[in-house]
Amino acid sequence: MNLRLSLITAALLPLFAASVSAIADDSDLERIVVTGDFQRESIQTLSASASLFSEDEVNLRGATYLDEILGSAANINFTSGASRGRYIQIRGVGLRSQFVDPINPSVGLVIDGINYSGLGGSALLFDIDQVEIYRGPQGTRFGADGMAGMIQMQSAQASNDPSLKLQLGAGTYNSREAGLAASTGLTDDTSARVSYFRSKSDGYVDNLYLGKATQGQDEQVARFKLSSQVSNNLRSELNLHYIDINNGYDAFTLDNSRNSVADQPGEDNQLSYAIGLANSYSGFAAFDLSLNLSAIDTELFYSFDEDWVCNDTAKPQLCAAGLHPYGYSSTDIYSRDRKDHAADLQVSSKTGNWVAGIYYQNRDVDLERQYTWLANPFNSTYETSNVAVYGQLATPIGAKTTLITGLRVEQYQGDYTDNNGFIEDTDDIMVGGKLALEYQVIDRTMIYTSITRGYKAGGINSEALAKAKDEGLNLDAAFFQQHTSFDPEYLWSGEFGVKGSSLDDKFVLRLAAFYMHRDNIQLKSWQVQDQKFTGYVDNASSGSNYGLEIEGSYQLTDDLILTGSAGYLNTKINDFVTKDGLNQDGREQAQSPKYQYAFTARYNLTNALYAMLGVEGKDDYYFSDSHNAQAPNSNLVNVSLGYEADSWAVRAWARNVFDEAVPTRGFEFGNNPLDGYATHTYTQLGEPRVAGVTFTLNL
Repeated sequence: MNLRLSLITAALLPLFAASVSAIADDSDLERIVVTGDFQRESIQTLSASASLFSEDEVNLRGATYLDEILGSAANINFTSGASRGRYIQIRGVGLRSQFVDPINPSVGLVIDGINYSGLGGSALLFDIDQVEIYRGPQGTRFGADGMAGMIQMQSAQASNDPSLKLQLGAGTYNSREAGLAASTGLTDDTSARVSYFRSKSDGYVDNLYLGKATQGQDEQVARFKLSSQVSNNLRSELNLHYIDINNGYDAFTLDNSRNSVADQPGEDNQLSYAIGLANSYSGFAAFDLSLNLSAIDTELFYSFDEDWVCNDTAKPQLCAAGLHPYGYSSTDIYSRDRKDHAADLQVSSKTGNWVAGIYYQNRDVDLERQYTWLANPFNSTYETSNVAVYGQLATPIGAKTTLITGLRVEQYQGDYTDNNGFIEDTDDIMVGGKLALEYQVIDRTMIYTSITRGYKAGGINSEALAKAKDEGLNLDAAFFQQHTSFDPEYLWSGEFGVKGSSLDDKFVLRLAAFYMHRDNIQLKSWQVQDQKFTGYVDNASSGSNYGLEIEGSYQLTDDLILTGSAGYLNTKINDFVTKDGLNQDGREQAQSPKYQYAFTARYNLTNALYAMLGVEGKDDYYFSDSHNAQAPNSNLVNVSLGYEADSWAVRAWARNVFDEAVPTRGFEFGNNPLDGYATHTYTQLGEPRVAGVTFTLNL
C-alpha cells in the first residue's frame, strides 16, 4: 500500500508544481458551492474528490436523466439492468442490478435532502440546479448508504422575485419533452416554487414479433418547494416530490441486437411520493440547531421475458428459437412496495468548526414475485431500521493547516420474513469516520490528505433460503444453507489531493490519488441450472482499488473554454470462488475500467452563438464478478450548437454521434435451445446516436 501511494504521489508532484507556479495568492477561491462535508463551501476547499455538474452543463448535453451525464465524471460507471442506467459504481464499487434479494446500496442518492438511495429511477434532471458526485467513503456524513460515494441533487430554489421557466424539446426516436417551472413570493418572508416535467420516447428496441417499439420511455416528475423565514431565527423549507416512471423493458436478444422477438416484453415502472421538511434554528447563543424529516412511499414494478423469444408456430422464422420440446417460455415479475422514513437532528457551532447529530431511518419493503417456475407467487417483507450518532470537528493546528476528525457509529437492524416460512434477522453495529489534514498553500491552492472509513450493512439471501430448504440435503441445499445471509463490508480509503485555480479563474485544477481496501467485500454470484437462475451475495476475503482522478478547466481565449476529466483505476479481488467453482482470486472487480476520460471544447462564435465538441471514453471492463465476460472499450463523440439570448435559448445537440454500440449490462450463460444452450455473452446495449433540439425560456 505504501509503495503504491508513494508512486501515485510521485506521479502527481510535477503536476502539482506546475499548478502552484500558475496560481496566484490574493483573490477569493472559485465559488462553486457544495455541501458534502456538513457545510457550504467551495468545491476547491473540500478535502475529498468530487465532481459537480451545473444546469448549463446538463443542458449542453441535452440530458434529462442522470446516466446521460455520468460519462463526464472520472471513475464513475453505471449499468442498465433496467430501462435506464439506474445502478451506479464509483471507483469500481456499486450495485449492478436487483432481483429477489433485499439489498443495500453502495452509492447513495439524495435529492433536496431526501434519501432516495436504491431508487435510481428518481434521478430526473429538469429544474435541478446542480448535481454533486462525491467519490470515496462518506462514512461520517451519510453512513451505510454511502460506502463508495454519494450523489446529491439540488433543485432550483424558491425566490420572492417572480420567475418562469419553460422547456420544450424534440429528438430522434420520436422523443419529446416539456417542462414548466415557476417561482414567486407569497409573503415578504415566504416563497414557493413549482415545477413539472414530462419526457416520452419510443426507445431504442424494435420488437419484430409484436411490430412495435417495446422499450419506450414515459417519465414525469413534479416538485413543489416552499421556503419560509418563519422568524428571525427559524427557517423552514418544505419539499414535495411526485415521480411517475412508465418504461418498457425488452433489452436482451439472442443475437445482441436492438431487434427483439419477445412475446411478453417487460416493464420498468416507479411511482414515488416524497416529502421533506428541513428546519434550521439559530436563536441559541452557542450553537445552531437543525431538524430534517423526510418520507417516501414508492411502488416499483419490474418484469422481463426470461427466454427473450416468441412461441408461435404461425411465425416459424421469427420464433424459431422458441419452438422446442422443452417448453422453455418464462416471465419474471417483481412488484415492490417500499416505504422510507428518516429524521436527522443536528447541532453545529456558530463558526462551523464542529457538528454533531443523531440520525434515524426506517425502510420497509414488501415484495411479490410472480415467476413461471413457481407454483405460487413468492412474498417477502424486509424491514430495516438504523440509528446513528455522528460528529465532526475542524481544528486549526497552524496558520494554514486544519485537522478534520469525524466519527459515525450506526446500528443497523433487519427483519426478514417470507411465505416459505423463513424468519431471519440481522443486527450490525458499524463504525465509519474521517481523518483529514487540509493545508492552504496559498489563498487559491490547497492540498489535503485523508483516511476515511465507510461501511455497508449485511443482509439476507432470500433465494438461498429457499434453496437451503431441506430436500434430502442435496449438494445445492448444503451449499445454500451456508449462504442464507452475508456480513457487512468495510472500506478503508487513503487519499491525497491538490486543488487550485489561477488569479483570473481561467485555470482550475483538481487532482486526487487514492488507495482503498475493501474488507469482507460483498460480491453477487449466480447459479444457473436448467435455465433457472438463483442469485446470492457472498463475502470474499478482501479487495483493493487504487488510482488517480484529474478534473479541470482552462479558458484558452476569451471565446474558447476547455474542460476535461481523466481517471485511472486498478482493482483486484482476493479469495473468491463462485458456486460453480470459478476462482476469481486476483481478477479485476466488475465495472472497473482502467481508464476513463472526457474532454469538451466550447467555442463562442459570437456573443450569443456557440458550438461545443466533446469526446469521452473508457477501457474495457468485466460485467460481473461471477463470470468473465467483458464490455469492450468505447469512445464517443458529442456535439452541441446553440444560441443564447437574454431570456431564451435554443440548442441543437447530439450524443454518440458515430452511433457506437456500447453494452451497459452483460451476462454469460446459455439461453438458446437451437445450439444446445451453449454459453454465450449476452448484452444490453446502451444509448445509440441520439439528437434533438431544446428550447428554453426564462422570464
